[in-house]
Amino acid sequence: MLAVVKQTESDLGGWLATEGGFISSVCRYDGEPIVLELYQLSFLQNRSRFRWITKGRQVGYSFVFALEALARCHLRDGHTVVFVSYNLEDAKEKILIARQVFDELPLAYQKRLVADSKTELAFESNSSSKRISRIISVPSKPPRGKKGDVLLDELAHYTNDREVYSGSTALILRSHGQLTGCSTPLGRRGIFWEIATEELRKYPHHTRQEVPWWLSRFFCRDVKQAAIEAPELSTEERVARFGTQSIVQQMDSLPFEDFQQEFEAKFNDESYSFYPYELILPCTNSDLRLYDDFSDLPVPEGRIVAGFDVGRSRDRSELTVFEEKASRFTCRLVRSYDQVPFSEQESDLRRLLNVLPVARLSIDRSGIGMNLAENLAREYPQVVPEAFSNESKERWATDFKILLQRRDVILPRDREMIGQIHSIKRRVLPSGKVSFDAERTHKGHADRFWAIALACQKERATNAAKGAEIGVRVIG
Repeated sequence: MLAVVKQTESDLGGWLATEGGFISSVCRYDGEPIVLELYQLSFLQNRSRFRWITKGRQVGYSFVFALEALARCHLRDGHTVVFVSYNLEDAKEKILIARQVFDELPLAYQKRLVADSKTELAFESNSSSKRISRIISVPSKPPRGKKGDVLLDELAHYTNDREVYSGSTALILRSHGQLTGCSTPLGRRGIFWEIATEELRKYPHHTRQEVPWWLSRFFCRDVKQAAIEAPELSTEERVARFGTQSIVQQMDSLPFEDFQQEFEAKFNDESYSFYPYELILPCTNSDLRLYDDFSDLPVPEGRIVAGFDVGRSRDRSELTVFEEKASRFTCRLVRSYDQVPFSEQESDLRRLLNVLPVARLSIDRSGIGMNLAENLAREYPQVVPEAFSNESKERWATDFKILLQRRDVILPRDREMIGQIHSIKRRVLPSGKVSFDAERTHKGHADRFWAIALACQKERATNAAKGAEIGVRVIG
């Protein structure tokens, strides 16, 4: 907890005139005073033109961005803050936070709200100038034509990260604003990694801040001691010594490298993945609409193809539906079945086949999925039972990599889906055969990826499908 003691009226006025003082003194959230973490206060006090933050997930930077923007719009006249976010939903979330905190401000401190939408707030000055201060939030696009502060949230996850960064730098020049880049890492790639680590060249005008999980009081049982000891410990040791139950559960639920990247602000080497991020991200679209139900899909212009990976006792079953047009696959629906009886899963797949003009449903017939696949294939000729083997998985994984390389697949901008695709590793077994698989997590075994690969596979003649035929072998 941050304790601030002011002894004179002048001191108090000076403290209230700062972002940290304004937030700590007069702002509330859900009816409670806002208590800033030490690293959040340090961020607010940073006057560098270029602020760069490498962070773990859920440590509160989107929240403090919204707070800083609201504070500056009330402490300054004619000020503009532009948020650039990973997708439209994240962009709206920051505006929602700022709007809620504004509603809870004492009336004596509120400026008049003159624009109020899901992506913009504008406040009119109480002085005679009546100048307007604005908070604008947009998805990952270069913010042209707006001068002021620019905050690039989760920059490493943008498809067009360099374009957004380059388009943002000029906006702070004449306005004397600040440009902030903040993100969890996403591999040793992209402009965020280059500036954060300076491994390729120096960026001398950027100040850097690194915030792993053990600096947050929500994840760490002793922040003060962890700040001293944790950097010298191994991941397992610091989680055991300082981690709350929630961080212990996260470590148990994620592949080791993913936990380090998501919560310990570590840039992982891309070489271990068959699908590097730079291959996946250009095939994602933040504006892509996924439908909730089969009946919601519009009449398709192309073929409807689907993949269904049958979950075992510890895994989820996953269904993906794509529309294929001119050899290009666009994701239309994703559905998970967690602890759902097989009879209900079968019933739902029957409804899919009855409602939509499905040209092909490729379904896992290995092990426990055999009965489900046989029942459906008996009545629906478009159902194709698929046997999972090293040979078939290599074929599907290779087909999907070719689609990514050609940018012939369009996926939603979804972190879990991207993470599952990236988690696939290619290993050569002692027998000389090739294995494609991912580490098991509490959410499964990259089951959604295999549902995608089943749906998007290259269709072959029946006799060829029985063998280990591979159309193209992709190395790397």
